[in-house]
Amino acid sequence: MRPNQPVNSNILIENTVQEFWALAGGAPRYPCDIKIAITLTMPLELYALPGLRVSDVLDWTHKVRISYRMPGHNRRLHGCLLADRDKGTIFYDAHDSEDEQRFTLAHELAHFLLDYQAPRQRAVAILGTSILPVLDGDRSPTVAERVHAVLSTVPLGTMSHFMERPDEGLPATIVIDIEDRADQLALELLAPASSLHEMISLSTAPRGFSKRLLFLTQQLIALYGLPITIASSYARYVLAQLREPGVRDWLFATDEENF
Repeated sequence: MRPNQPVNSNILIENTVQEFWALAGGAPRYPCDIKIAITLTMPLELYALPGLRVSDVLDWTHKVRISYRMPGHNRRLHGCLLADRDKGTIFYDAHDSEDEQRFTLAHELAHFLLDYQAPRQRAVAILGTSILPVLDGDRSPTVAERVHAVLSTVPLGTMSHFMERPDEGLPATIVIDIEDRADQLALELLAPASSLHEMISLSTAPRGFSKRLLFLTQQLIALYGLPITIASSYARYVLAQLREPGVRDWLFATDEENF
């Protein structure tokens, strides 16, 4: 997620967040209970498994008779999304801390909304419900359907996404890495940037980039329930939106300060 992300993408994110919380009954209290919100509003089942691995997900697909193969070795995961026929399942590690689970669920929800549900709805709106058997993998597309550009962005058959587990904790570069849209939607669901802008603009907020970064990171952890690695990266992103650090911060930075 980068400060110069296209406006259209930002509008999509904002609209998706508003629609989700409207379905959930209104804006949440923070830290939000994303588990309950997903259960009440989405065709998604949530499964917490201790020490989640690829093999756990594959075992589940065999039990429910979903034909699916996952590439790679039997690695540890923070979370996994499987979506098929307008429904989905999110698996997440029961051993993770509550704040890590919160972000994992929001991230996988974002993939379901942006990368599965929205493209399917767009395909149906353009091509009609007759396209659903193609999207579900029950028949091959016709020539006319193949050449239609809408299918190029729609997942056919079962869709999956894995939230990989690094050697320790969650990725520290989560908000500047690939999968920007899903990260941005997850963070907007859990800690809206507009609220953070208001918080850091108050007269009581500290001055100086390093102090503001620490202050915002602490608020994201304490008030919004984000994991520390995510909170730190997101705080930098929010301050970058506000064009911080500024020239004065660079000129008068101490040796301990790291921009």
